[in-house]
Amino acid sequence: MASVRQWWRRAAAALKDRRSLLLARLRPRRRGAGSWQLRELEAAVIRATSHEDRWMDYRSAARVFAWARASPSSLRPAMWALARRARRTRCWAVALKSLMVAHGLLLRSRLAPPAERAGRVPFELADFRDRSSSLAFSAFVRAYFRFLDYRSLFAAQEEDDSDGANDNDYRAAQLDRIAKRQYLLELLLQIRPYGDGMEVPLVLEAMDCALVEVFQVYSEICTGITRFLVSGVPGPSKPPVSKAAAAAGVKVLWRAAEQSARLASYFELCRGLGVVNARRLGPAAFVGLKDDDVRNLERILMIDARDDGDEAAVQGTTPADVKNAAGSAPAIATVVTTEWVAFDDEKPSAGVAACGVGSKEHAGSNRWNPFVVAAPLDVRELGDLIELY
Repeated sequence: MASVRQWWRRAAAALKDRRSLLLARLRPRRRGAGSWQLRELEAAVIRATSHEDRWMDYRSAARVFAWARASPSSLRPAMWALARRARRTRCWAVALKSLMVAHGLLLRSRLAPPAERAGRVPFELADFRDRSSSLAFSAFVRAYFRFLDYRSLFAAQEEDDSDGANDNDYRAAQLDRIAKRQYLLELLLQIRPYGDGMEVPLVLEAMDCALVEVFQVYSEICTGITRFLVSGVPGPSKPPVSKAAAAAGVKVLWRAAEQSARLASYFELCRGLGVVNARRLGPAAFVGLKDDDVRNLERILMIDARDDGDEAAVQGTTPADVKNAAGSAPAIATVVTTEWVAFDDEKPSAGVAACGVGSKEHAGSNRWNPFVVAAPLDVRELGDLIELY
C-alpha cells in the first residue's frame, strides 16, 4: 500500500514539473534577441530543481552553470527563476535543489563583473516546512538556507569594506572579517542530518557541497589569523597592537581552536555517512589545533600589546581552564622574536594546508605556527555537483 501511495505521489510531482515547464514556455516575455534564451534558461532551472527526491538532474544543472559561465548577464535571471521555484514549493527536494543550484551560481558570481553579480539570495526559506515528509528534511533545508543567505550577504559586504587608514583600523578590519567567517563556519556545521533515514543521495550531495565550503572557509580563517599575527609583531616601522586589539585577537584564537575540534567531529560524521568528499580527503586530511599552541600565541600577543588604558577589554578573554588554581593567569616568561613567525604569506610552502590540514611540519619543531597560510581549496577537484560549477 505504501509503495502504491509513493508511486502516486511521484506521478503527481512529475505532473507538477511538466506543468511548470509548460507555463515557463507560455509565459509572455519582452521581445528581443534574448527572449528564447531566457525561456530555455528557466526550463533548465525547472528540470534541475525537479520534485524527484532520489537524484538530481546534473545535465540540466550543468546547462544553468554553463549559461552563467558564458554570459554573466544570465546570473540574475537564473537566480530569479530559482526564486520563483523556491517561493512556491512545499517540497523539501525542490527547495534543497534550488539552494544547491543557487550555491553554484553564487560561486560563479564572484568571477563576474560587479554590475552583473547575483547579489543576495532572492528568496526566503528560513521558515520552510514540508508537511508531507519528515521534519528532519525541512530542518536540513532551513540550515542550508541560513548558511547560503549569510554567505551571499557577507560576500556583498566584503566588496564594500575598507581596511582603514591606520594600523589599528587595519587590524580591527582583519578581526572583523575573521569573526564573520567564523560565524559562517558555525552555520556550515549546522548542515547535517537531523533525524534517521536521511542518508539519501540528494542530502549527501548537499553535504558534499557544504564540506568543501567548510574547508575553504576554515582555510580563509587560518590565513586571516596568520596575517593578523604577523601584523602584530612589532618592528621599526610597525607599532605594537593595543591591548584591546590583542584581547579581541585572543578571543578569535580560542574560537578557532574550539571550531577545529567541532570540524574534526563534522568530518568524521561525513565519513560515516558516506559523503564522497570526506572519503576522498582521507582520515589524515585534518589535524585539530592544540590548546597549548593557542596559549603560546596568546602570550605573544599580550606581551607585545601596549597599554592603552583599556584594561577592562582584556578581562575575561582567557578561558577558565587556562587560569591556574589561584584564579589568576599563569606567569609569562616567554622571549619573543620575529624568527617565530619567519614565513612568507605571499609564498606558502608546498603541501601545507590550513591549520595543520595534512601537515606534519609541527612534529618535533618548537617554531611550528598552527595558523599557516594555506592556498585556497580548489573546489574543482572535489564533488559531483561542484565539478559543474
